[in-house]
Amino acid sequence: MSYVIVSWKSGTPHAVRACGDTNSFKLIPLDSDVAFNKIFSHPYRAGAQQILTWINKNNEELADQELSIYDECQFRK
Repeated sequence: MSYVIVSWKSGTPHAVRACGDTNSFKLIPLDSDVAFNKIFSHPYRAGAQQILTWINKNNEELADQELSIYDECQFRK
C-alpha cells in the first residue's frame, strides 16, 4: 500500500507532486490515471508524514492547503 498527500479543492482531490524543474512541491488534480504516475507516493505512512511535516515547515503556500495523508488506493478508479 502506498500513501499520498492530498488536499481537497471544490470536492476534487489534489495530490502533492515533486517538481524537478522548480525543485519544489505543487498540487495536481487526481482526475485521471495519468495523474497517479506524476504524484508523490510513499510506501510507508511514516515516510509520507515526514514529507508532510517538511512541507508544513518550509512551504507556506502548500501548508495553507490543509494537506492530509491518505491511502493511494482510495483514489484509484
